[in-house]
Amino acid sequence: MFNNRANIKKLDDYILYKRVRMPVKSVYRNENMSKKITNFIMSIKGVAEAKANPITGKVLIIFDENMVSESYIESQINIYIRKSKIKYNSNVIKINRTYEEMSESIAFEDIRTPPLSKSTPADGLTTWHTMDKSQIENMLKTNFQSGLTNKTAKEKIKELGLNVLSEKKKSSLISKFIKNLNEFSVKLFLGVSAVSFFLGQIPDAIAVLGIVLIETILGTAQQYKAEKSLYSLKDMLVHKTKVLRNSKEIHINAKHLVPGDVILLEAGDKIPADARIIECNDLKTTEASLTGESTAVVKSIDACNKYTELGNRYNMLFMGTDVICGRGKAVVVATGMNTEIGKIEAMLQNIKSEATPLQLKIQNFTTKLTKVCLISCAVIGFGALLAGRSLAQVLTMAVSFSMGALPESLPAIVTVSMALGVQRMSKHNAIVRRLNSIETLGSTNVICCDKTGTLTMNEMTVKRIYTDKCLYDVTGSGYSPKGEINLIEGDPTKKTSLEKLLTAGVVCNNASLVNKENKWIIEGDPTEGALITAAHKLDLDEYVIREANQRLKEIPFDSYRRFMTVVVENPDGKTAYCKGSLDCIIEKCKTIYDDEVERLLTSTDKEKLLSVCDEMGENALRVLAFAYKKVGNKSSEDIDNNFVFLGLVGMEDPPKEGVKKCIQKCHNAGIKVVMITGDHKNTASAIGRELGLLTDGLVMSGNELENMTEEELDSKIQKIQIFTRTSPEQKHRIVKAFKRFGYVVAMAGDGVNDAPAIKEANVGIAMGSNGSDVAKDVASITLVDDDFCTIVNAIEEGRTVNNNIKNSMRYLLAGGIGEIIAIALASTVGGILPLISIQILWVNVISESILGSALATEPSSEEVMDNPPIKRYEPLIDKKLGSQIVRRGIGIGLTTFAIFEGSILLGAGLNKARTLAFSSLVCSQLANVYDCRRNKSTLPNRYTSIASASSIAMLLGTIYIPFLNPYFGTQALTLMDWGAIAGVTMLSRI
Repeated sequence: MFNNRANIKKLDDYILYKRVRMPVKSVYRNENMSKKITNFIMSIKGVAEAKANPITGKVLIIFDENMVSESYIESQINIYIRKSKIKYNSNVIKINRTYEEMSESIAFEDIRTPPLSKSTPADGLTTWHTMDKSQIENMLKTNFQSGLTNKTAKEKIKELGLNVLSEKKKSSLISKFIKNLNEFSVKLFLGVSAVSFFLGQIPDAIAVLGIVLIETILGTAQQYKAEKSLYSLKDMLVHKTKVLRNSKEIHINAKHLVPGDVILLEAGDKIPADARIIECNDLKTTEASLTGESTAVVKSIDACNKYTELGNRYNMLFMGTDVICGRGKAVVVATGMNTEIGKIEAMLQNIKSEATPLQLKIQNFTTKLTKVCLISCAVIGFGALLAGRSLAQVLTMAVSFSMGALPESLPAIVTVSMALGVQRMSKHNAIVRRLNSIETLGSTNVICCDKTGTLTMNEMTVKRIYTDKCLYDVTGSGYSPKGEINLIEGDPTKKTSLEKLLTAGVVCNNASLVNKENKWIIEGDPTEGALITAAHKLDLDEYVIREANQRLKEIPFDSYRRFMTVVVENPDGKTAYCKGSLDCIIEKCKTIYDDEVERLLTSTDKEKLLSVCDEMGENALRVLAFAYKKVGNKSSEDIDNNFVFLGLVGMEDPPKEGVKKCIQKCHNAGIKVVMITGDHKNTASAIGRELGLLTDGLVMSGNELENMTEEELDSKIQKIQIFTRTSPEQKHRIVKAFKRFGYVVAMAGDGVNDAPAIKEANVGIAMGSNGSDVAKDVASITLVDDDFCTIVNAIEEGRTVNNNIKNSMRYLLAGGIGEIIAIALASTVGGILPLISIQILWVNVISESILGSALATEPSSEEVMDNPPIKRYEPLIDKKLGSQIVRRGIGIGLTTFAIFEGSILLGAGLNKARTLAFSSLVCSQLANVYDCRRNKSTLPNRYTSIASASSIAMLLGTIYIPFLNPYFGTQALTLMDWGAIAGVTMLSRI
């Protein structure tokens, strides 16, 4: 790794070196260039590590500042790119550089990029959030007052394409069908069918061919459904948007937007492209689907720091998110696949579906079993030819041996077991879209999940109130006004202060609480909605309060001022109410409301308020401060000071009921639960501790993750329990890191930002109630109730399915071994097959399928979640299970051979001997199915009883119905014959 770096130490010392992330456009979506640039940078003396990421278009460089400077590395990459003849549009630009210097460099991008030319797409890599408006206007060659001209827009569409998301070409049904026919075991059965046709065994050939085609068609249909592409991403694009063109406000189809277009937005609009805000008034958006953070985002026109995370870029708007209040004007900076949501789809298209652990095990096992079968057939056939048997006899024996050895019913039983699991899971609010995800759940040992809406209710709730030296606890959760406000400490007579504070919360508020279809919802900002809900718990009606306080003026909240002010007129005159962060509000106040009077706000008061605020923050509460003042007829300039401090309100997104117990259940079952959230570190940590999720593990932020190499992440991934402030790329990277360690990962989320990680995970889980369509489409399982506990129930069901499949395999393979032994012994000793092909097929497909499927209906056992997960690389058949299968198989084979040869020696005809062997084999499997049940302490379920009765009836039908005798080669048996069959059946169980 280090080449000739004698002075550079091991990875553990990287913390001593400088790290930079340099966006390089030529790296973006270019694997080949990523490798070349990485290798070149690694060759520079003093560079300890370099890693280019084609998904983000950035290069992580770790270097020793004592040996090499950042500017030198930059200049060397400039030279390398020039020599490589990289086009001008592959640029990134240095931080502190004049406009003239920019035109000379072609390597780096940090704050600025060169003006767009005809070959320079607005690809989203430019740090638009860091620039001033005039710079953006020049770069995009637009005019913020008049917008683009139609001519310019058409030219840009020709150059950059439409504002749409591309789709990856899918395989056709026919190609999938042909691919499935190419499976090794399928080709073997097709060969068996062809040989049967050649030998004149037409019914057998048709039966085998029919089974192969049916199973292949079902498998193809399931694959086609499982690979449904993300059409719902298109639904997140608006069809019409208001834009400035030729100095006029017009509505156009959103797909015709181009970088440089000036769009006009207001409450209720869906944002049509990534854009930089140039004007706004009380503009708030909800970006939970993209960032995972539930609170409304207050927007501003101010420039951000170059290192500002995606979720904190308050001057940017992103495609597919929504405006919930206010209005704004913005310039489009990225469209289509160059937007943030476009990058997510590009990631989704590059994520390949993987086979589940059980699929891999069954595939490997079946392949090995098939090869063993072929070798055995060849050896036995060669011996039979040497013994003087004809080619037709050898081929007939080979067909019978192949049909007896291969568990044709195994795929069907696995499917039945999963399908029944789907039905049971649907009753527990989990809808399964991909059958194979059920068995994968049984092996899951890591659950990665979002906090908002999964572990918590995604409804802000006031939990603490502090006013007039009184601390109150607020009961209830969510937006339902049911609950109480109980005094924890202070004077119980000071209710006036509490009413005054909650009245301020309602007046300084633009949200509304509405009951729709017996469910309380908030129209507007969730934080403001929580204040209205708290007021209702004190029997304060928002409409009565607002009627008595007519609003005259509003100064909206923004990220710079960090407070909101309204002026209202009430019977006492004009009053200004203010809410915001404590540090801002407390600076505006000279007095405090205490004992129903206004007195001077002292330093002791301030210390107490800061202490209460800190205590609320440690408990993951978001704190708002409130104040008021009488303004009389004063001018608006006097509103910014001399307020009276009222109190503090602490609110949270509360955990869902029962989640803590379910997390403990996971820990007992050997399952690691990891929270991946867009929230702040302190908030996520407090919630994690409250739920018992954060114990002795680490908490890592997105910024920390961004600056880590894969090796560094791998060294810590097993210790991390919470990831905070993460981007879609980082969530995807986290899941991949767990998978590299051999974990079977279930990823649960609800937003577009979760979609890449959901698709990458072994089991993707989406929220059905509040989840985005994108997340639902890539997920294997959708939760109707958005509840983490439903995931745990689904894992329990997955483990049950795995156990049932193992029990079915034990049953099927024991019968297969029995058939092989009986056929091999009879062919070797007497040269006569004990069973004809149609009898073997009947046993395998009819009897074993019915009885094997009954094992798949076994209910979950009580101890299923008390054991560790099934290991991903654990053998499909361990020593214990293998010995049980072999022992029972030998018993079935020997007794079947014994009754066949014994009846021949006693003078019975061939048909009767085969009928005895056929009946003995079926009855032995009937006894075997009860031995393979996992819950022997309980009575067999009704499906097992029905399956047993059906198999017996069908067996008797083939023996005693006259027109079936010739087809199956059977004849009627006497009571004495059945007594012999009962005897050998008992012997087979020894």
